[in-house]
Amino acid sequence: MDISTLIFNRSAATLADNERKIPWDEPAFSQRMLENHLSQEHDWASRRLPVIESQIDWIARQLAPAASVLDLGCGPGLYVQRLAQRGFHCTGIDFSPAAIHYAREQALACGLEIHYQQQDVRNFTPERQFDFIMMTFGEFNVFSVSEVQTLLARCRQWLTPGGQLLLEVHTWDEVKRQGLAAPQWQRCPQGLFLPRPHLLLTEHAWDEAARTSSTRFWVVEEQGEVMRFGSQMTAWRDDEYRQLLNEAGFHRAENVKADNWPVSATFEGKLFALLAKASE
Repeated sequence: MDISTLIFNRSAATLADNERKIPWDEPAFSQRMLENHLSQEHDWASRRLPVIESQIDWIARQLAPAASVLDLGCGPGLYVQRLAQRGFHCTGIDFSPAAIHYAREQALACGLEIHYQQQDVRNFTPERQFDFIMMTFGEFNVFSVSEVQTLLARCRQWLTPGGQLLLEVHTWDEVKRQGLAAPQWQRCPQGLFLPRPHLLLTEHAWDEAARTSSTRFWVVEEQGEVMRFGSQMTAWRDDEYRQLLNEAGFHRAENVKADNWPVSATFEGKLFALLAKASE
C-alpha cells in the first residue's frame, strides 16, 4: 500500500475482517504495548497503581479466602499478581506474548504460583471452574454481538455455582462518541505501531444499525510507505448489558458503585463495572 491509496480513499472507516482488532499478538507490537501498560505517566493502557490497588481492595472483599480467580485480558498481570499475594488462586489469559512473558517473570520473582496463558480469550477452554471471573477496562466491547453471547455463556459454565462475574464496560455514549470523533493526525518520532518516525492519521466511523464504532489508523513512514490498522467496538445500553447477562444464566447484575470501583478521571462517565452472580 502506498500514499496514493490514502490520498484517494473516499470510503468511511469500514474495516476488513482482519482489522477489527489491532495486532496485540504481534511480538514487537506487544512489547511496545507492554511499555504503555507499565507507564505511570498515563492510564490509557492500564490504570495507575493507586487506582488498581483501590479496585483490588474491593475485589478482595467480594471473595472467600483462597477463592479461585480468572482474569480474561489480564495484560501484564497487574491485578492477578496482587490478588495472588492476598492468597487467592489466580489464572490470567491474554493475547499479548510480551505481557504474558512479563507477568510470568514477575510471578516467578515474587514466588507466586499464577497460571498464565497467552491465548485469545475466545478460544480459551479451562480445565477447572472458578469462583470469580473478571474482564476489565472495556475489553468486553471489542467483541461482536455473537462473540459476546458465546463468551458470557462460557463464563457461566466456567463459574462455580453462585460464582461471580465482574465486567467493566463502556457506556453507549462513549462508544458512539469515539465513532463520531473527527479525524486527526500526529507526528510520531516513534509510537505504538512503529518504533521509527512516522505520521499517524486516525479516522472514525459510527454505524448506528450495527451499533459499532470503527477506528482506522493510517501509518505513513518517512519514505511514503503506508500501513493500515483498525479496531472496532460494539455499543450496548445499560439495560442491554443486564439482559445479556440474564440470558447467559446470570442474575443480580448490579452496577458497582463508583466509590468502590474508581475508573480514574480519564474514564469518568465512560466506563463502569457490573457484578453478576451465576445461577446456582
